[in-house]
Amino acid sequence: MAVHDFKKFLSESFSEGVYFRELRLSQKEIDVVRTMYPTALIKQTSEVNDVQSKAWYEINLLPVEGQSENVEAIRHENTRLKRELEVLKQLKE
Repeated sequence: MAVHDFKKFLSESFSEGVYFRELRLSQKEIDVVRTMYPTALIKQTSEVNDVQSKAWYEINLLPVEGQSENVEAIRHENTRLKRELEVLKQLKE
């Protein structure tokens, strides 16, 4: 696939709010992904074992740093909101 066509394929693959895909790519294609999306997290999920020298990769355009901290903060906020809803339900009754 020509580089121009591949860039179009990538743009379409990550359109309409999609930021995570699993794609089968060659090393040359991975280099294009890194150029187009320099902050993307790219994780190889299979071995290169075919004639086209391609492997499966997870491509995440919006990787979250400190994800465990963010998850804990979200849980804390959810707990707080549940308590607030309970108070409001009691006031309504």
